[in-house]
Amino acid sequence: MSGGLLEKAQNVGGDEPTAESSTSQSNEATILESSGGLLERAGVTDDAGTPFISASQKKGIAGGIVALLILFIAYQAVMGFSLGGNSISVAALEVDEADDALRVQVFVGTPMFGGIPDDELSISISYNGTVVHTAFFERKAKLSWYEIPFSDFYQGNSRGAAEDSSDIVYTVSVSQGSFTSTEYSSDSALMDRTINDVDGELIAVTEDTDCDSEGNCEKNGLDHVGAQFRVGVGITDPVESNSTGLLLHVDSDYTIEASIIFEDSVVYTFSTVSVDGSTATWAGGGGLVEEAWLDLKGDGQTLDSFDAIQNYIQRGNFFDGDGCYSIEVTVTHESPFGDTLSDTGSQGYLFWWDYNENRDTEQGPGPDGIMETEDDTPGEEYKPTEAC
Repeated sequence: MSGGLLEKAQNVGGDEPTAESSTSQSNEATILESSGGLLERAGVTDDAGTPFISASQKKGIAGGIVALLILFIAYQAVMGFSLGGNSISVAALEVDEADDALRVQVFVGTPMFGGIPDDELSISISYNGTVVHTAFFERKAKLSWYEIPFSDFYQGNSRGAAEDSSDIVYTVSVSQGSFTSTEYSSDSALMDRTINDVDGELIAVTEDTDCDSEGNCEKNGLDHVGAQFRVGVGITDPVESNSTGLLLHVDSDYTIEASIIFEDSVVYTFSTVSVDGSTATWAGGGGLVEEAWLDLKGDGQTLDSFDAIQNYIQRGNFFDGDGCYSIEVTVTHESPFGDTLSDTGSQGYLFWWDYNENRDTEQGPGPDGIMETEDDTPGEEYKPTEAC
């Protein structure tokens, strides 16, 4: 086809275009209209018809770019990359009870286009500000766990361990090549492994007895069938204002020997208890040390007020008449957590079981032989358990 910009310029003078030139002009117009950008074709123009980007559109585009940049940086951080050089840090601490080891999680940060350094890692543990052990490991991944046995570094408890009852803190740091992390302070409760206080409790368990039609009941209606036996093992609450004798829980490895004493003689000894962390086992049974207390479950069973099974030491296994019963608890630590701790519970328990079951509950006449006067003798009252 003929015609183009030159021909159209020549036709400005008013000549009528031929059919051929008209078609050519139409095609040229189409080509010229389609040469604009997306905003032009979308009809985004100013008052003079010139395409432009509005302020809101500019803000939207800028916001999208910023969001993408933030996501990109966050992704690099999650993947262990940094915009600078290498870095290293302690991410977390936990205890492996099976291996009696402290597990240290180490995070290695690397440049965006760099690899993980091949230098070995050194992990140092400090107690009261002094390094007590340094362990060396081959580098693993960017985020990995490394184990250090307690036997390599353990120095004693943390909570309330100082002379002024403040905590002595364990801290952990890690190095690789020329890079060293900041110190990571452990949770004081995590590092406590030595029992320094024990206690015990005996809680009487009773059951109602049968009564005849006239209201006469065997054992005065109440049979003392035995006692719940539990021991407390932990550390003394370091808070000076605490006066409750509260024991704080300690996860550790140790054995428990628990006996009931009556008039300076051992009348009952529970099976040896082995504790691993907080899991306790003994011949024929087991349980958990919860909040520093462990129930020693005897052969007796009854239902409590919530219809839950309640285990107890049967009366015939330890009861030797009314009087004061105390508990002796001996804790023997596994190395390196401590030595042997033996002590008697903070109080004894004065049981009146024989008296309660055989007391005279009938009211008798006074000195004048007449009933229902101020001088009448009341029946003997029930005596609850007392401290001794």
